[in-house]
Amino acid sequence: MSSLQDHKAYMKEKIDDFLHQFTAKALTDKPNNLQEYLLEFIQEQLGLKLSESEQEELQNLRKYIKNLTKGKGSSSESQSDDDDIEDLPMPPKNRLSMARSSISAEAFGQWNKKENFQPRVIPKNSEQKGKIHERLSKSFMFASLDNKEKDIIVDAMEEKNFTNGSIIIEQGQDGNELFVVESGKLECTKVFKQEEGPKFLKFYHSGEAFGELALLYNAPRAATIKAVTECKCWCLDRGTFNHIVKDAAARKRERYEKFLDGVEVLKSVDLYEKMQIADALKSTSFANGEYVIRQGDWGDVFYIVEEGTAVARKGFFTGGPEVEVKQYGAGDYFGELALLKGEPRAASIIATSQLKCVSLNRKAFKRMLGPLDDILRRNATKYTTTPN
Repeated sequence: MSSLQDHKAYMKEKIDDFLHQFTAKALTDKPNNLQEYLLEFIQEQLGLKLSESEQEELQNLRKYIKNLTKGKGSSSESQSDDDDIEDLPMPPKNRLSMARSSISAEAFGQWNKKENFQPRVIPKNSEQKGKIHERLSKSFMFASLDNKEKDIIVDAMEEKNFTNGSIIIEQGQDGNELFVVESGKLECTKVFKQEEGPKFLKFYHSGEAFGELALLYNAPRAATIKAVTECKCWCLDRGTFNHIVKDAAARKRERYEKFLDGVEVLKSVDLYEKMQIADALKSTSFANGEYVIRQGDWGDVFYIVEEGTAVARKGFFTGGPEVEVKQYGAGDYFGELALLKGEPRAASIIATSQLKCVSLNRKAFKRMLGPLDDILRRNATKYTTTPN
């Protein structure tokens, strides 16, 4: 085996699992002192417990660090958005002693070919299949699937009905199913550290999916979902999810990995965040001369040019001519202003060749590009500056 193959095998077997566990836990807890947090994480994984004196010393150290950092200010993002539930779950304790079935072992791609898999098939009539296809089309989680893969998912879905008050998933419990809501209304709550009682996060309605995080990260449920009306859901088993949905996501990541590396605005985004962005991207094509967005329209999509060229044209006063204010090529982006400020489109974008773009909708944009908010806001001034 070559040195490169050795490295890849070692990374998949040893490093990926550890990094995914630590990343999921750190994103959930968001520690201020990452080095101290890493030490605690390793101790937890190894099953090491601090003595009373060590615990006291650690508490004193935390107080000391807190005093040192007082007055520096901290940034926190609004939690009024539905994206609260998207927080990654905490991995189970002592995972290193458990059988390894993490995301790194269950995802399939260029370095990890999937074996033959026989998904379950639950009989359904054409009306039921049509309803599930409609629900899947509304979820970006299934956007990477081709028609054949979607048919496999539909066949594997199982119908489950819940009465008002039923607990569908419970925070902290193991999970083996993903749920897509067919009808009814469900309530999502989460118990946060150092808070009394569960906090309401959002309601789930027809067409929405939940429960995927436990499957993606092989971790306990991140929140509790309870039916507040009579509900019908379609449930997907872990095996089909891992072999079909994760596989499609891995292929999509491989396709966009190099492209995203060349997008200037994403230079400061780490590999983990780029993987998330790749998972959420949707591809759209436009003919030469076609409007991608129009000035004054309301929009909820952010675009990155994959192939081709386009121009931005802006009218600076009512009845006046549109003036070209910017040209776009591969790696350039547009459409962020309407999402950042909640305002109508500030300019029209027109394809000047056969144009291929990848896009993020509002929810994915806010979840994936949060760290780039300041960069995008600074760059947004290009639309409001009157040209010479």
